[in-house]
Amino acid sequence: MLVFLLLSRTMVMGQNVESFGIFVGLNAPFTLDEGLQKDPRFFGELTVRTTPIGFNYGMDYAGYGFLISPAYLQVGQKFIIQNTTGGHAGTRDVKLKYLTVPVALKLHINDLAFFRLSLVASVNFNYLMSGQETITHVASKLKYPPKVSIPTDPGYVVSYDGVFVPDVTDQVHVSKDKFSPIQLFAGIGLHSDFDLNDNWSLNFDGRANFGIFDPRKSSYIDQLKTPSGPPDLNGNPGAPDLYGVRREIYLTVSVGVSKIIVTKKQFKQKKSSSSKSKKRR
Repeated sequence: MLVFLLLSRTMVMGQNVESFGIFVGLNAPFTLDEGLQKDPRFFGELTVRTTPIGFNYGMDYAGYGFLISPAYLQVGQKFIIQNTTGGHAGTRDVKLKYLTVPVALKLHINDLAFFRLSLVASVNFNYLMSGQETITHVASKLKYPPKVSIPTDPGYVVSYDGVFVPDVTDQVHVSKDKFSPIQLFAGIGLHSDFDLNDNWSLNFDGRANFGIFDPRKSSYIDQLKTPSGPPDLNGNPGAPDLYGVRREIYLTVSVGVSKIIVTKKQFKQKKSSSSKSKKRR
């Protein structure tokens, strides 16, 4: 018997790639607030906000990499205000603007010379630049829940089945000083780098980001927990809103272009196949 063992080996190239670029993106934010969910006036609606500009710096090795992508970020959901008959009376706009610095670990799904697809996991450090909640509605009748203060401004009239409210436009309901200046998000998603040539690449990134903390200050949360403001429908001390745990979540998609520098090339061999053939006499 004659046995021939044939081993074939292929050269696999890995590159240490350093890159720097810019990107833009869109966010779909969700404000998960137990208090707003219990309030019959508010119903969340699909909201899209922009990330008008961001920068990224990355370093890729064979199999993994790191990415830092500071950006101007806008999150916070819009809510429809419904009247006592279910009609659309206006909107409540939760809008938080952050300077965000996500630091991400990239785990390469593939390591082609011109294309890298990666799983990414990040921690996002956020600094609040501006934030507020505004209310806009037409004159209508709204159903205020117990424990929520009735505004003392002219035009608010309590009736047996609701509260008559006047026209208001961009009325500040929660101001910036009620929000924490620092927030952390955890992100997970996919990132791709498509090298157009040796100098430039296109970058695509999609992530789900989850707020670690309630974005509001503890002092304001205590105010919601212990009503002490103008009276509610029952004449008892009220609070601006019903208390409930809140978390900000946002889905983001971004596209960018980066200048790349190949700092070092690495080669390794891997066994790709083996075959045996037998010859009978």
